[in-house]
Amino acid sequence: MSSLPNTLMSPIEIRASLHGLLSFLFPPGKNASGEFSASTRTAAAPEFELFEHVGAERSDVETFISQRFAASFGSRVEAFMPRLFSLRNREGDICGAFGLRSANQKLFLEQYLDTPVNRTIAACTGRQVERRSIVEVGHFSGKFPGVVRAMIGLLTERLHHEGFSWVVFTGTANLRNAFTRMGLSPIDIQAATVDRLPAEERAAWGQYYEHAPRVLIGNIQEGYRAMHRRASPGLLHSGSTS
Repeated sequence: MSSLPNTLMSPIEIRASLHGLLSFLFPPGKNASGEFSASTRTAAAPEFELFEHVGAERSDVETFISQRFAASFGSRVEAFMPRLFSLRNREGDICGAFGLRSANQKLFLEQYLDTPVNRTIAACTGRQVERRSIVEVGHFSGKFPGVVRAMIGLLTERLHHEGFSWVVFTGTANLRNAFTRMGLSPIDIQAATVDRLPAEERAAWGQYYEHAPRVLIGNIQEGYRAMHRRASPGLLHSGSTS
């Protein structure tokens, strides 16, 4: 099985692209919470940086994710995705986080599906799909809606440059609305129901399933182009390596 193309962005390119995305997401007159404020009418876009964490660096991100899920759903996060990312402000505080898992291994959300994820996507889209082109996103956690939208934009761009074609995730209404506000239209596959989980794991999820999560898929290239159409010319191009 061939590997994905090595098209990761450099730190400078990520920062340049992040600045463009945040300028698009938070136009003059709005702060990162999406509120108009006299103090932010002429301010520059919020200064965030995206980091991927490995080894001992993951601990703070895992704690942040656990705290956000506990506060939102009364959930206990007992396992974390292989790759973890955080969005931090200029003071170094974590404002948001998410995790990634390649479909080269079994995905968590495949528990909800009747067929393997690549066959599910193929059935919905009429396209042949290889597992290596699919990535699962999870642990989406943000302190306020603006951060979630920033992460969605950066995530879309990052996955595009890493060579993935399809993203799959489980989202409650709040997360689905964030994608809609970004002008992105993931395909709603089906409900994610707690009865698909092993009985011994259900209690740890608290009230999460009361928020009616859905399984969704998105074409990364189409999402990337959609952001280009909504943004000013050149905003996202600054981070391109392909």
